[in-house]
Amino acid sequence: MIQKGPNSFNAEEFMSLIESVGWATRQTISLDGLEMAIKSSTQMYGLRDSENQLIAMARVLSDNYLFSTIPEILVHPNHQKKGLGKIIMEEIKKDFGHTILYFGAQKGNEEFFEKLGFNKGMQSYSKKFFK
Repeated sequence: MIQKGPNSFNAEEFMSLIESVGWATRQTISLDGLEMAIKSSTQMYGLRDSENQLIAMARVLSDNYLFSTIPEILVHPNHQKKGLGKIIMEEIKKDFGHTILYFGAQKGNEEFFEKLGFNKGMQSYSKKFFK
């Protein structure tokens, strides 16, 4: 069952998922920084396994009228290809589908979002400002 809200997961669980997919390490992202990111989120979504381990999550930032963005949607590699990302994205569409949803897709994941009915949009740019 999907969990929503500020207590869906904590910074330690968030970091564990980030590390599991190879995005960053504890040497490059601080738990304090992740805690701030969690508190600044409009909505958070989490899915847990039978042992209560966080296995999938997403965050949304939104003005709740025109614009929403999904900065992360993460599924632990041991639980990918099981529909967990789809469950979270469908919940996000229910909650924020009245806005334009923006997000980036890592190379190779485009088909996942296209299967959910999203269209490729404008080119985006990024730059890391943390270590």
